[in-house]
Amino acid sequence: MSRWACLPLLILAFAPQTHAQGTHAPALSIASVQLPAEPGEWQRRRDEILAMMQTLQPDVIAVQQVMQAPDELNPACWMAKRLRYSCDFVTADPPSQPQRRGNAMLTRRAVIEDGVTLLHPPGQFSAAGMLRLQLDEGPVNVYVVRLRPEENSVIARRHQTHDLLAWIAATADGLPCLIVGDFAAPTDELVRQLPGFQPARRNPSARHAEPAAAPSATGHGMDVLYQVRQFADIARQPLHLQATDPKSPPLRLGMMATLQLSAAAITAPPESPPP
Repeated sequence: MSRWACLPLLILAFAPQTHAQGTHAPALSIASVQLPAEPGEWQRRRDEILAMMQTLQPDVIAVQQVMQAPDELNPACWMAKRLRYSCDFVTADPPSQPQRRGNAMLTRRAVIEDGVTLLHPPGQFSAAGMLRLQLDEGPVNVYVVRLRPEENSVIARRHQTHDLLAWIAATADGLPCLIVGDFAAPTDELVRQLPGFQPARRNPSARHAEPAAAPSATGHGMDVLYQVRQFADIARQPLHLQATDPKSPPLRLGMMATLQLSAAAITAPPESPPP
């Protein structure tokens, strides 16, 4: 795995919200994005995307479906280098494979520990990653996944989710945990299979579901899941660029959630992770 590290400009209508309200609990902003897959579009829009991230300054940027070619930075690590973020590329493909596929974890926070595991059934993007970040008030675990098995059945989704929960139980050390990813399961299934975690973007009890975070997303889509006992005061916003053609829809990149550690998470000793 590699570590790397900007530039400004504009684009985006929503500014991240702060959650002071008399408390100094640290806020943590997480962007879950998918960069343009077509090389020409990435080349045309990458400076705008870079400017957006420079303006927002998320603590973590989780990038889905990253393609790594030999002898050059992948798009996620290209962006990280200019933002002066670290970049961890997480893949199930062997180093000898010419084109490697995976996800990337970018952060401007200090990384205490990182890790990788393989979810079953294995597939092109079935490697999951973890970063343990140092906040002012203590460490937080961020897990980055793509829970979209190639055989997109309830059984396959359940198996991968079970693998993820088992890995979290083995590595969380009772610290507050977040799951950032792209989820093929419907929202109600996702919430059932990940007890204790709440989606930031969609709530199964909401009367109207939000639109998908990316045009190709099915199921729940891209989101940040947080432990309801450990985090509070959620703000969320879509991330998109205006289309170059006025008649075309915006280029949807994903979403960003801004979370705040709850007072209980700051003052209480680490709790046992969910089974």
